[in-house]
Amino acid sequence: MAESICLDDQATQSGFARLVGTSQPAIAKHVQAGVLPQGATYGVWLQAYRERLRTEAAGRLASDARNRRDLAQALESEANAQLKMRELYHQDQLIVDIESVRKAMTEWASVGKNEFPGAVDSIVIAIESQYAITVDREPLQPNIDAALRAIGGYEVEPATVGEGDTENLDTAA
Repeated sequence: MAESICLDDQATQSGFARLVGTSQPAIAKHVQAGVLPQGATYGVWLQAYRERLRTEAAGRLASDARNRRDLAQALESEANAQLKMRELYHQDQLIVDIESVRKAMTEWASVGKNEFPGAVDSIVIAIESQYAITVDREPLQPNIDAALRAIGGYEVEPATVGEGDTENLDTAA
Protein backbone atom coordinates (compact mmCIF):
# COMPACT_ATOMS: atom_id res chain seq x y z
CA MET A 1 0.00 0.00 0.00
CA ALA A 2 1.36 3.35 -1.05
CA GLU A 3 1.87 5.92 1.65
CA SER A 4 0.29 9.32 1.22
CA ILE A 5 2.50 12.43 1.27
CA CYS A 6 1.19 15.94 1.82
CA LEU A 7 3.09 18.49 -0.31
CA ASP A 8 2.87 21.04 2.53
CA ASP A 9 4.77 18.80 4.97
CA GLN A 10 8.46 19.38 5.66
CA ALA A 11 10.39 17.14 3.28
CA THR A 12 12.74 14.37 4.30
CA GLN A 13 15.40 12.96 2.00
CA SER A 14 14.12 9.38 2.23
CA GLY A 15 10.47 10.41 1.80
CA PHE A 16 11.30 12.56 -1.24
CA ALA A 17 13.42 9.77 -2.71
CA ARG A 18 10.40 7.41 -2.51
CA LEU A 19 8.16 10.13 -4.03
CA VAL A 20 10.31 10.66 -7.12
CA GLY A 21 11.60 7.09 -7.43
CA THR A 22 15.28 7.55 -6.67
CA SER A 23 17.65 6.81 -3.81
CA GLN A 24 18.17 8.79 -0.61
CA PRO A 25 21.92 9.29 -1.42
CA ALA A 26 20.94 10.83 -4.79
CA ILE A 27 18.58 13.25 -3.01
CA ALA A 28 21.30 14.01 -0.43
CA LYS A 29 23.55 15.14 -3.27
CA HIS A 30 20.86 17.55 -4.48
CA VAL A 31 20.44 18.92 -0.95
CA GLN A 32 24.20 19.29 -0.56
CA ALA A 33 24.42 21.06 -3.96
CA GLY A 34 21.71 23.50 -2.87
CA VAL A 35 19.19 22.33 -5.46
CA LEU A 36 16.81 21.24 -2.71
CA PRO A 37 16.73 23.79 0.15
CA GLN A 38 16.96 22.30 3.63
CA GLY A 39 13.87 22.63 5.76
CA ALA A 40 11.56 23.15 2.76
CA THR A 41 8.30 21.34 2.00
CA TYR A 42 7.77 18.48 -0.42
CA GLY A 43 6.03 20.92 -2.77
CA VAL A 44 9.06 23.27 -2.85
CA TRP A 45 11.42 20.32 -3.35
CA LEU A 46 9.25 18.88 -6.11
CA GLN A 47 9.24 22.20 -7.96
CA ALA A 48 13.03 22.66 -7.54
CA TYR A 49 13.69 19.04 -8.56
CA ARG A 50 11.50 19.41 -11.64
CA GLU A 51 13.30 22.63 -12.66
CA ARG A 52 16.65 20.88 -12.24
CA LEU A 53 15.50 18.02 -14.48
CA ARG A 54 14.21 20.46 -17.12
CA THR A 55 17.48 22.38 -17.07
CA GLU A 56 19.50 19.18 -17.43
CA ALA A 57 17.27 17.96 -20.24
CA ALA A 58 17.65 21.25 -22.10
CA GLY A 59 21.43 21.06 -21.80
CA ARG A 60 21.62 24.35 -19.92
CA LEU A 61 23.25 22.91 -16.81
CA ALA A 62 26.72 24.29 -16.29
CA SER A 63 29.43 21.70 -15.99
CA ASP A 64 33.20 21.99 -15.67
CA ALA A 65 33.65 20.82 -19.26
CA ARG A 66 31.05 23.27 -20.55
CA ASN A 67 32.52 26.13 -18.51
CA ARG A 68 36.01 25.35 -19.88
CA ARG A 69 34.62 25.22 -23.42
CA ASP A 70 32.79 28.52 -22.95
CA LEU A 71 35.93 30.12 -21.52
CA ALA A 72 38.03 28.82 -24.41
CA GLN A 73 35.50 30.19 -26.91
CA ALA A 74 35.46 33.57 -25.16
CA LEU A 75 39.27 33.72 -25.14
CA GLU A 76 39.39 32.75 -28.81
CA SER A 77 36.84 35.44 -29.67
CA GLU A 78 38.84 38.04 -27.74
CA ALA A 79 42.08 37.01 -29.47
CA ASN A 80 40.40 37.18 -32.88
CA ALA A 81 39.00 40.63 -32.09
CA GLN A 82 42.43 41.87 -31.00
CA LEU A 83 44.03 40.44 -34.14
CA LYS A 84 41.46 42.19 -36.33
CA MET A 85 42.02 45.45 -34.46
CA ARG A 86 45.80 45.18 -35.00
CA GLU A 87 45.20 44.50 -38.71
CA LEU A 88 42.96 47.58 -38.94
CA TYR A 89 45.48 49.71 -37.04
CA HIS A 90 48.22 48.47 -39.35
CA GLN A 91 46.13 49.28 -42.45
CA ASP A 92 45.41 52.76 -41.09
CA GLN A 93 49.13 53.16 -40.23
CA LEU A 94 48.33 53.69 -36.56
CA ILE A 95 50.93 51.12 -35.52
CA VAL A 96 54.46 50.51 -36.69
CA ASP A 97 56.78 47.55 -36.52
CA ILE A 98 59.55 47.37 -33.92
CA GLU A 99 62.37 47.73 -36.45
CA SER A 100 60.92 51.02 -37.70
CA VAL A 101 60.81 52.29 -34.13
CA ARG A 102 64.40 51.17 -33.48
CA LYS A 103 65.59 52.85 -36.68
CA ALA A 104 63.77 56.10 -35.86
CA MET A 105 65.16 56.19 -32.32
CA THR A 106 68.70 55.57 -33.55
CA GLU A 107 68.32 58.33 -36.16
CA TRP A 108 67.04 60.74 -33.51
CA ALA A 109 70.09 59.99 -31.35
CA SER A 110 72.33 60.72 -34.35
CA VAL A 111 70.50 63.97 -35.10
CA GLY A 112 70.77 65.00 -31.45
CA LYS A 113 74.50 64.29 -31.42
CA ASN A 114 75.00 66.38 -34.56
CA GLU A 115 72.77 69.28 -33.45
CA PHE A 116 73.93 69.62 -29.84
CA PRO A 117 77.34 71.27 -30.45
CA GLY A 118 75.75 73.84 -32.77
CA ALA A 119 73.11 74.63 -30.16
CA VAL A 120 75.76 75.13 -27.47
CA ASP A 121 77.73 77.44 -29.81
CA SER A 122 74.58 79.45 -30.56
CA ILE A 123 73.84 79.85 -26.85
CA VAL A 124 77.41 80.95 -26.08
CA ILE A 125 77.39 83.43 -28.99
CA ALA A 126 74.03 84.85 -27.84
CA ILE A 127 75.35 85.35 -24.30
CA GLU A 128 78.54 86.93 -25.59
CA SER A 129 76.69 89.38 -27.86
CA GLN A 130 74.01 90.31 -25.29
CA TYR A 131 76.45 91.05 -22.51
CA ALA A 132 79.47 92.08 -24.62
CA ILE A 133 81.68 89.45 -23.02
CA THR A 134 83.80 86.55 -24.13
CA VAL A 135 82.89 83.17 -22.62
CA ASP A 136 85.76 80.78 -21.94
CA ARG A 137 84.56 77.56 -23.55
CA GLU A 138 87.21 75.33 -22.01
CA PRO A 139 85.34 74.79 -18.69
CA LEU A 140 82.18 73.98 -20.67
CA GLN A 141 83.83 71.28 -22.75
CA PRO A 142 83.68 68.40 -20.19
CA ASN A 143 79.91 68.91 -19.88
CA ILE A 144 79.51 69.13 -23.66
CA ASP A 145 81.59 65.96 -24.14
CA ALA A 146 79.59 64.09 -21.48
CA ALA A 147 76.31 65.09 -23.14
CA LEU A 148 77.60 64.02 -26.57
CA ARG A 149 78.74 60.66 -25.16
CA ALA A 150 75.32 60.11 -23.60
CA ILE A 151 73.53 60.99 -26.83
CA GLY A 152 75.96 59.13 -29.07
CA GLY A 153 76.09 56.11 -26.79
CA TYR A 154 72.35 55.66 -27.00
CA GLU A 155 71.50 52.59 -29.03
CA VAL A 156 68.41 50.51 -29.25
CA GLU A 157 69.68 46.98 -29.12
CA PRO A 158 67.48 44.38 -30.73
CA ALA A 159 66.26 41.80 -28.26
CA THR A 160 67.56 38.31 -28.79
CA VAL A 161 65.13 35.56 -29.68
CA GLY A 162 63.58 34.16 -26.53
CA GLU A 163 63.68 37.47 -24.64
CA GLY A 164 60.19 38.51 -25.63
CA ASP A 165 61.05 39.78 -29.11
CA THR A 166 58.89 38.61 -31.93
CA GLU A 167 60.15 39.41 -35.36
CA ASN A 168 57.01 40.90 -36.91
CA LEU A 169 55.23 42.11 -33.80
CA ASP A 170 53.35 45.35 -34.30
CA THR A 171 53.35 47.77 -31.41
CA ALA A 172 50.89 50.59 -30.79
CA ALA A 173 52.51 53.94 -31.63
